[in-house]
Amino acid sequence: MVEFYQGTSDTVMQRLCRTIFEFDKSWFEKCVPVAEEQIRQLENICQQYGYKLPKVYLDYLRMMGENDGGLLEREWDGEPNIRGILELFNDEDFDAREDLQKGLLLFSYHWMDANYYLRVKEGEDNPVVVRRENEYFAGSFEKYLFEKAFRIYKDKFQYKSSVGTSINSFDAVLKKYSRPCSIHGGTVEERMNFVRWLTEPFSIKETWFGDDFHYFSYDKWYALEINTSHSFWLTFSCNDPVLKEKADSELEKIFGEL
Repeated sequence: MVEFYQGTSDTVMQRLCRTIFEFDKSWFEKCVPVAEEQIRQLENICQQYGYKLPKVYLDYLRMMGENDGGLLEREWDGEPNIRGILELFNDEDFDAREDLQKGLLLFSYHWMDANYYLRVKEGEDNPVVVRRENEYFAGSFEKYLFEKAFRIYKDKFQYKSSVGTSINSFDAVLKKYSRPCSIHGGTVEERMNFVRWLTEPFSIKETWFGDDFHYFSYDKWYALEINTSHSFWLTFSCNDPVLKEKADSELEKIFGEL
């Protein structure tokens, strides 16, 4: 698998496509760019409120805005297709324009109201991704794309170990190991320091595209994802049953009494 990295010589989309190609050579064949007319429609809507389409999002639309080969288009991730987004901007019963007026550009709609927005208020080319009520979700649209690519990668592995806790249960773990409590009361740095402590037995390397709530690590033998956005959720994926057994053992030591 090619290294996930932040290069400077080529575009985000070129790096993303090269990365996914290394573990799914058929993926890009499914991708379809969006029509320029639809891009102009969305640009015109943004201009009405004094905003512009962020460059990374614009590049995404021009490369795979009609069909992104399953990168973002998953049942529980919402629907990023621009045709549906434009319909919502023209729906008087939907608040896409009201959100945009606040600097939040809808780019993914979910029928369970789990929508995702780009925080365009600051005019950045690579803005933060948020959910409804301006709740932080990913450090940038670029990080969001690579996080989704990571999830495609981890699905390739045969074995999975996972741990999920309630807020109270995870607070008990933090207290047990003399960490700041609670998960929401502690700082981002304190929370992620605990996460990194958890990974020490595996001598793994953290990826660049993690953010305030997400930790990622991988190589050709495994994939590890940790999410602390609400409570705590960890998934370790691999093809080696011995490695899975080691992961299960380490997780049992820490979380087994909960």
